[in-house]
This record gives sequence, structure tokens and C-alpha cells, in this order.
Amino acid sequence: MNKRYNKWEICRAGMLPVFFLCAGIGTAYADRVIVDTDYVLKHKDKHGVVLVDARGASDYKKGLIPGAVVLGEKPGAVGLRDVDARILPVKKLEKILGDAGLTRENEIIVYGAKGDTGPTVVFWILEYLGAEKAKVYMGGMDDWTAAKNPVTNEARKLPAAHFTAKVQADRLATTDYVRKNLQNKEIQFLDSRTGKEYEGDDIRALRGGHIAAVNHVNIPYEQAWKDPEAAKKLAEKTVKDREGMTLKDPAALKELYKGVDPKKEVVAYCQTGTRSTYVYTVLRDMGYQKVRNYDDSWIVWGSDLNMPARNVSYYDFVKVNAAMKRLDALEKQLEAIAPKK
Repeated sequence: MNKRYNKWEICRAGMLPVFFLCAGIGTAYADRVIVDTDYVLKHKDKHGVVLVDARGASDYKKGLIPGAVVLGEKPGAVGLRDVDARILPVKKLEKILGDAGLTRENEIIVYGAKGDTGPTVVFWILEYLGAEKAKVYMGGMDDWTAAKNPVTNEARKLPAAHFTAKVQADRLATTDYVRKNLQNKEIQFLDSRTGKEYEGDDIRALRGGHIAAVNHVNIPYEQAWKDPEAAKKLAEKTVKDREGMTLKDPAALKELYKGVDPKKEVVAYCQTGTRSTYVYTVLRDMGYQKVRNYDDSWIVWGSDLNMPARNVSYYDFVKVNAAMKRLDALEKQLEAIAPKK
């Protein structure tokens, strides 16, 4: 027997808690921005869904997920930014994305290699442009192939479309915005660089150190991985895959970011606004609504001596010059003893 329940009947029947629980689960799932292999399998071929391989041609030509489009020969994180890794003007972004067949209304699922920041750069740019249904497949090709799913060497070709941006300015932190909010306790600055960069021991701009904000925390982006040393181990060939770059479970991530208040705004930054997009994506998936990526990041802030900084350090050019002279002398000695041809 079919029976239609109104809200009062549900209350009387004691079904209201279950009703809201089910509704809450559906809403929470819809709000997630990080998806897994099962989600991609079920949704990638649906109408209005576009799967985007954010890798460069040298990688995607070796195999990509069937049905995926690409953003050109360059990796998405390169093609959508200028030579200084700054986000391109909106009109240029609209042209690139439109040429790939994307619209702002599509559900766009971006992927690359597990642990790579390329897909999260593209995801952040999509959210900045107002693509409300953008998602990231963090496991990427690694999880896809591990599950023995098929791959292809042919990227999907979609007809060119009109991508019309609806810029969400609150997804981007400019240098001026950062400068004006250094003393704002309601804005949290999250430095996703290494501890050595944060402390000024690893100098990658005109000076080392970090932004002098009143509300500031350093959590390297790799700390969100099950094994924060995974990239190092892979480079040293002590591991053979990127499995250690799998995201920690929700409880571990909550513990990692327990000092970052979800009710307050977060400005994530790093060296070039790249690693910080990874943190941006993880926080967005955890339900943080007010998150910005500082695109200029330390490469700009640290090179402007007018910008307040802490743990400031500079290159010792006297020592550098002395070392260069020693190298030159050693080179001449080697040339003198080398056998004549």
C-alpha cells in the first residue's frame, strides 16, 4: 500500500530524525568536492559531466581515463597561469576552457596523478570562475589503474563552448587584500610550505621567512597525506608508487587542521600559490566555506621589502661569492691537470 506522508504524520510516527538524517547525508555528499574512483565510474559519462585530465601531453599521451578531455599540450596548472605562475586574466581563461568544450554549468571532475597539485590548481581556478559543480578526483590515474579500469590514448574532443565566468572574488586573496588584513583576527593565514621555508632557513625569494599576520599557522601540505614523506621516498626510489600520497581519513584530517577554525576565513599560501591550492581543496571538502588562495604568495610577498614578515633571513652573498671563487679556482686546477687532446 502506498501512502503519502505529510510532515506532521512523519513527526507523529517518530520518523523525523531518520528523515533529517537521510536528508543530511544527501546534502553532505552533494557538498563534497573530492570524489573517489567509484564516483567517477558512475558519473563520468552522464550528461553535463566532463572529466578533465589536468596533466601535460607527455603524461596523458601514455594513457588517460576514457572520456576525459585535456586543456592542451601543457599541464592545466601551467596553461591557466602565466610564466610567473599567476592566474591568467579571466577572458583568457574563458577562451581556454571554452575551447576544451567546458561551460560553467558543467559538473567538471579534474584529475591528474595522486598527490599532484596540478588538479587542485585547476579546481581552485574553476571555483574562482564560478563553476559551482567542480570536483577533484584526488586518487587520479594511480587509483584508476590500481582498480584495473580501462585507459585510452585518445582524449575526448568536445565542440567548442562558451565558458562565461561568474567571478567569485572571495576565492582569491590579492597581495593588497593580505596586507590590509594582517591584524584581522577573523582571518587565518595558513602557510602550506615546509617548516624550513616558514622558519626562513630555506630562502626562495629575496628573503626567507613568513607573512607577519596576527593569526598564522604553518601546516605543510604534505601533512594531509597518509605518509608526509611519500614524495621524498618516491624520489629516493625507496617506494615504487604514490600510495603514501593518499589523503588521510576524515578523522585524521580534522585532527591535523583542528587549529584552523571553520567559522573563520582562511587564506592559504605557499611559494607560488600552487601547494596552497591542495590545502584549499582539502579544506573545501571538509566543509570550510570561506577559503581563499593567495595567488602571489611568498614569491611576491617575500620579494617586496615593504611587506611585513617574520623570521626574516637573507642570502649571505659574501659567502656565496667566496664559494664561487673557490669553484672557479678548482675548475682551473682540473683543467691544468687534465690530459691534453
